[in-house]
Amino acid sequence: MKLKLSVIGCGRLGKTLAFLLAKTGLVCVQEVVNLNRASAEEAVAFIGQGRTCASIKQLKSADVYLIATPDDSIEPVAQQLAKQSLLSKANVVFHCSGLLSSECLNSLAQLGCYTASIHPLFSFSKPMVDVEVFKGTYCAFEGSKLALEKLLPLFRAIDSQLFLIEKNDKALYHAASVFASNYLVTLASMAEVCYKKAGLSSKLAKILTRALMAQTFSKIQCLDESSAALTGPLQRGDKNTLNKHLQALKPFSDLACVYKNLARATLPLTQHNERLKETLAPLFTGEAI
Repeated sequence: MKLKLSVIGCGRLGKTLAFLLAKTGLVCVQEVVNLNRASAEEAVAFIGQGRTCASIKQLKSADVYLIATPDDSIEPVAQQLAKQSLLSKANVVFHCSGLLSSECLNSLAQLGCYTASIHPLFSFSKPMVDVEVFKGTYCAFEGSKLALEKLLPLFRAIDSQLFLIEKNDKALYHAASVFASNYLVTLASMAEVCYKKAGLSSKLAKILTRALMAQTFSKIQCLDESSAALTGPLQRGDKNTLNKHLQALKPFSDLACVYKNLARATLPLTQHNERLKETLAPLFTGEAI
């Protein structure tokens, strides 16, 4: 028998997951709640199932509830849901925040609902595209055993790669994800800025940045340790080149600051002896020389 699913919040994540779960045949999307009625109607049309619902108060009873709102709204939504009479001890409620644990659903757990969080390590952008490339996505999960007994088979059915994360470790896990994804974009942007300040065209700056990042990432994938892919003047211990970089960056304080901070973080990854590391370290403290 199909599980009845109601979705609260129909942004990119909510639409994508609801579509994929419905496609498994294990779930029937019952209702979609969103503050913007037009967005809810668009989500229902995309998912191909369910009906729009103006508010949580108008929800009908379901087996599973997905709270797919922004992080700041998850706990208030859970508290609002807890006030409704439709919930029973058999209900499963989960969210997909990378930062928050299932503890933000405690108002529901206190009613006897089974709660969990499942975070797809995936950059949701365009649902139409995302549903085609979601297969193989790693998903971190935690929560009550009974909630996970219902949810994990659903996520396996959409070809997720599942792994357990401890509740208290979610913030650190999420920070790691930001390093690997979001700040990679920052580094690409800063490299392009440097190229353009060096007189290169915007087009060529993008080409060079992406080519180098692709080469480096390809090497990282082939090696047991990411640090083994490290090359460049810091890895060579080339103090003269590093000095010239800092001189060139001196007029651009923001770029110089990031360069020095990254150099300090990179120095321990090199194979240099402690004496050479101690010689290089002062380059990256204080003002750019």
